[in-house]
Amino acid sequence: MRPIPSRLLAALIVSLVPVAGAAADWPGWRGPTGLGYSDEKDLPRTWSAMKGDNILWKTLLHGGRQKNQDFTSPGWSSPIVWKDRVFITTAVFPPGLTREERKGVIAEHHVLCFDVKDGRQLWDTVLPPGKLVTLVENVYHGYAVPTPCTDGTLVFALFGSGVLAALDLDGKIVWREELPRLRDTDQGVCSSPILYEDTVIVPALQDKGLRALDKKTGKLRWQQNINPRNTMTTPALIRINGRLQLIHYAGGIMGCDPKSGDILWTCRAPSSHSSPVFGDGWLYADEGHAGQKGAAIDPTGAGNVSKTHVRWEARVEGVAGSSAIFVDGHIYRSSGRNFIRCWSMKTGELVHEISAPRITRSASPIATPDGRLYWASPGRTYVLKATPKLEVLATNDLDDGADYTSAAIAAGRIYIKGTSYLWCIGKK
Repeated sequence: MRPIPSRLLAALIVSLVPVAGAAADWPGWRGPTGLGYSDEKDLPRTWSAMKGDNILWKTLLHGGRQKNQDFTSPGWSSPIVWKDRVFITTAVFPPGLTREERKGVIAEHHVLCFDVKDGRQLWDTVLPPGKLVTLVENVYHGYAVPTPCTDGTLVFALFGSGVLAALDLDGKIVWREELPRLRDTDQGVCSSPILYEDTVIVPALQDKGLRALDKKTGKLRWQQNINPRNTMTTPALIRINGRLQLIHYAGGIMGCDPKSGDILWTCRAPSSHSSPVFGDGWLYADEGHAGQKGAAIDPTGAGNVSKTHVRWEARVEGVAGSSAIFVDGHIYRSSGRNFIRCWSMKTGELVHEISAPRITRSASPIATPDGRLYWASPGRTYVLKATPKLEVLATNDLDDGADYTSAAIAAGRIYIKGTSYLWCIGKK
């Protein structure tokens, strides 16, 4: 086993973290870097809902699974953690409605806060929804798919109805904005908001690229004028050759200036439903669907680099909703039906694969500095050594719905949002 040296991972996190705050917090989608890295070591490898092993607490969520009801998940969004608080979003339909009856009905939007010590709910704010009706028959989408983010002063929550809001840490709505739309129904929004300096960056709903809003007021700072748009993937802020780039997928991959939204370079390479991966100076992206492709791209060019900066393309069986991670020259991701696979970042060669029965395929992995990979989820979690041998260290079951949420890690604990419960996992 080759653990990631703690000093190297710490340096990586410091170099990549685009917002203020301790790396030990988990302030948004895929953590402080937006790439799935944690600086926590010696996390629990095993836990069990049935036996209670390493379950510090669990808190019942409204909107949880009920008998004889379909599609009752409180939403696919993931938890975030700041200091002594856990934040989540949920979207809850009136009880008793069938899937057919929910068509045309906008679920109630909630932003909730819990105490990390015991899971006690501190507040639950109901946010007036937007006017966009999500097509509920599409199970990948819904009203609470985007993961919220925070700078420690405000919490920013985006919902599938097209509404974005900022709340203070006591749950008071500071501002609320409805994003522009071209029509009243849509497949939904999966992209999570991210923070850059004094702006919050979100996808445009049905027209043109990304939008940046003032964190304090919600007023528009800049808007991209590009086509096509992409509301499936969350962009990432990555420092490349000393310059921070906003990496986004829209008809390919692009690097943008986060201050203005101006496009620095574009590449017609496979990209769609997964978030960016970065390592050894290369970007990796894939389409996030079975039987599709992935590619490694040199992100240092200018203009259209499609013919000059693609290192390789390869067949990569991705999984919608999940993203990959880079560790020590290799790319790891859940893949196909119940597999975990490893590719070389240098060549795109498939190095190894293992069968992973009942893995929650849409959960995105987290890497820790002691050489572990966590596919942590409310279904079956896999913990592996972060080497191409893909040695399984443990499998763990919560049996709380095999949905699309990913974990948050902070202060030695793992937080998982399930169908019925919010779970806190840690060493007792």
